[in-house]
Amino acid sequence: MEMSDGKYCLGANNWDYKAYLGASVKSLYITWTKDYDLGIPIIDEQHRGVVTAINSLFYYMQYERGMEALNPTLRILDEYRLLHFETEEEIMKQYNYSDFDTHVILHRQFDKNMDYVMRESMALSDPQAVLSFLKKWWLSHINNEDRKYSTYIVSKS
Repeated sequence: MEMSDGKYCLGANNWDYKAYLGASVKSLYITWTKDYDLGIPIIDEQHRGVVTAINSLFYYMQYERGMEALNPTLRILDEYRLLHFETEEEIMKQYNYSDFDTHVILHRQFDKNMDYVMRESMALSDPQAVLSFLKKWWLSHINNEDRKYSTYIVSKS
């Protein structure tokens, strides 16, 4: 929303958006490649959504606004995570994936670990631990654990 002084407002902070856009835009934290696609369109789309949220947090951190973006990013990721994990679990059930229980345990472990990392980041006023954890966990999970069930499901489709 443009203010009368030509500045824009984001949340409670007023800042010079025009000057902000003029700053160099640095690279993405995670660049999505086709190698991350699993062959299940809705899952691939949801994974890209998670990566988008992580990249948004990184973007704000580059401009020393990471703590400001941390809570909104975590709220988005929390809701999206619930939807995504439910989608994965429903697909695995539909195809009677034999390692379903193990995969669900990994999802629950993510919840516990994310809660711990988030509390630590808030206590230290440093979102870097959250950013690092999210990148490591999601890329590992997609490329290793999700690839296991997706290979099975794609072969049955």
